[in-house]
Amino acid sequence: MFARSIQLYRNSFSGLSREVWLLAGVMLINRSGTMVIPFMTIYLTQQLGFSFGQAGLVMSCFGAGSILGTYLGGRLSDRFGYYPVMFWSLFLGGAMFMLLMWMHSLLQFCVTIFF
Repeated sequence: MFARSIQLYRNSFSGLSREVWLLAGVMLINRSGTMVIPFMTIYLTQQLGFSFGQAGLVMSCFGAGSILGTYLGGRLSDRFGYYPVMFWSLFLGGAMFMLLMWMHSLLQFCVTIFF
């Protein structure tokens, strides 16, 4: 039964192109990086001493940036194509998360997490 399930799984995905596997891998890394968000509230409240309200404001800025980024990403994809938009959004998104290490005030966190 288990071997049959493995074989069905392999048969389902064996015909996919290299590009699809590369895209799936990049998206897995991107989604794994998003796992940082729930733990950011703990970091903000326990390490930096923010109140729960302030941490909620930072998370709201993240949500607002995500909504605006989705809209802007669609517009930019129509104009420049999906590949450059995906590349730069993944690259700059990772860079912005790295930049969060040096943020210490509420305003700095809100602005950085929004963008």
